[in-house]
Amino acid sequence: MTDSDNASIRARIDKIVRLCGDDQGSIQYFEAAALAQTVLHDTLGGSHPLMGGIQHALEKSDWQRAVAGARSVVTLFEHGALTSPRLAIAHEIEGDLLDIAQAQVEIAESAQTSGQKQLPLAVAAFLAGAALEDGLRRLCIARAVPFDTQRTSLAKLQGALYQPSKQVEVISSSENKQITAWGDSRNKADHGRFGEITHSEVLSMVIGVRAFLDRHLP
Repeated sequence: MTDSDNASIRARIDKIVRLCGDDQGSIQYFEAAALAQTVLHDTLGGSHPLMGGIQHALEKSDWQRAVAGARSVVTLFEHGALTSPRLAIAHEIEGDLLDIAQAQVEIAESAQTSGQKQLPLAVAAFLAGAALEDGLRRLCIARAVPFDTQRTSLAKLQGALYQPSKQVEVISSSENKQITAWGDSRNKADHGRFGEITHSEVLSMVIGVRAFLDRHLP
C-alpha cells in the first residue's frame, strides 16, 4: 500500500472517530458507517464479514449497530489489522512470477537464434498469465464479485469482472480487451505454439500485467 493510500485511510479513520461521537446524530452515523465500508473495501476487501454487518445495519437504519461496526473498523486500524496477510503473500508471489518472467524475456533477448528465443518467451508468457489469473481472482474477492471457484480461468474471471449488461465494470473496456490479448499470448504458450509468440508481445505483457496489478490491487 502506498503512502498516499495510508494517508487516505488515516484521514477516513480520523473522521469516522469524530462522526461516531455520542453527541452525533443519524446523519453522522450513516456517514461514519459508509466511510468504514470504504476503508474495508480498500484494505480487506468487500467480502469481509464486517462489510455485510454494516450494510445490514444501514439498510435497517439501526444506527447503534452501524456505529458499532464503524468503531470495529477503527479498532482494526489501531491494531494494524487492516491488511490481509493472505492477500499480501499472494501479491508477493505474483511479483515473483513476473520477475522470473522478466528474466526469461531478457534471456530471449540475448539468444542467438529464433529457436533459442522461443522457449524462454513461452515460459515468460505462461508465468505472466499465471500472475494475471491469480490477480484477477484476488480482484474478484476484493470487490465482492461472484465467480465460480471451480472454474477460474482467465476468461472466466475476466467475464466476471466485466459485465456491462449487468452494470459490472470493475475493469474498463480497454483493460478487458488487453486481458483478452494477454490471454491469447498465454494460450500460445500453453498449447505449444511457441513459434507464434513474439518478443514484443511478451515484453508488453509482462510490463502490462505488472502495471495492471499495481493499479487495481494493494
